[in-house]
Amino acid sequence: MIRDSQGTKVKGAFQAAFRAQGPLAMLQHFDTIYSILHHFRSIDPGLKEDTLEFLIKVVSRHSQELPAILDDATLSGSDRNAHLNALKMNCYALIRLLESFETMASQTNLVDLDLGGKGKKARTKAAHGFDWEEERQPILQLLTQLLQLDIRHLWNHSIIEEEFVSLVTGCCYRLLENPTINHQKNRPTREAITHLLGVALTRYNHMLSATVKIIQMLQHFEHLAPVLVAAVSLWATDYGMKSIVGEIVREIGQKCPQELSRDPSGTKGFAAFLTELAERVPAILMSSMCILLDHLDGENYMMRNAVLAAMAEMVLQVLSGDQLEAASWPWAIEHPHLPFLQTAPLLHHQGQADREPGGKAVSAVPHIPVCCPP
Repeated sequence: MIRDSQGTKVKGAFQAAFRAQGPLAMLQHFDTIYSILHHFRSIDPGLKEDTLEFLIKVVSRHSQELPAILDDATLSGSDRNAHLNALKMNCYALIRLLESFETMASQTNLVDLDLGGKGKKARTKAAHGFDWEEERQPILQLLTQLLQLDIRHLWNHSIIEEEFVSLVTGCCYRLLENPTINHQKNRPTREAITHLLGVALTRYNHMLSATVKIIQMLQHFEHLAPVLVAAVSLWATDYGMKSIVGEIVREIGQKCPQELSRDPSGTKGFAAFLTELAERVPAILMSSMCILLDHLDGENYMMRNAVLAAMAEMVLQVLSGDQLEAASWPWAIEHPHLPFLQTAPLLHHQGQADREPGGKAVSAVPHIPVCCPP
């Protein structure tokens, strides 16, 4: 077990090395930080806070120095490897420390539920030495700034290790698991997470991993549907990653009825996600709607209602005027964006939805045009 005096002493040695060697000091003092991480629960809150502050300084300094290092044509292979190893160690230490603080914060939140929230702020400061909720956003912004650099050039053949990307993105998903993440006061943290993952999507081929993770989180965390809708909508619009909508919808569309019936909480998450996504980006979702049509014939009323509600949003927000008139003719069914506007199944399922729980979700369906012969 590390004693507070020992921790302060060894951390002081790391700080002295940092003043002399900069971020590369981590290469000789990683064991110091790892020891603090290992004994995180038992060390003094002040030492935890000092360590976090110091690691932020180390990673920030490295992010400031790396552009010049990466542009240095005379950089030797050994120096490149040194900076690569330091980068991985510095990020590992900062992210694991972030996750340790988050774990303690989640436990504090559970206590708050038992005690009715009374004295929450005081308990948080007593546990951490500071208000952790205010510290997360700057760390996430620092990691985003780091990922926006051309750090791939530190790796052989400029191919960044998947493990490194998973390390950075993994902390985002860990933060999203906290049920308080959708509270208004945590909006800056949510936005910081969304932008960090957006950079990972556009620069580090994170599409497949993000899709799998989003599906898993919708199944296991009921509070996340609106949070993930906001994130996916931003990636599709501001980051130009419209394809992630199609990937997620494809995964949901391939869920078999038996799987949906075995997992009602997951089905509820999928339904809420689709309904809210259609409200935000109906035009983007419209090209993937055919993948979901089989759910109209399924037994799960939540998925039926979600698909119908999504179709209604597309008609009300996207299709208008001539497009609606065209949809009333048989050939409109062949239109690449209008194959789901077919009369019989739509009216049949509308009637079913009206009689089922949650039928209010599809109250706008009567506005969908009827596709019938002239």
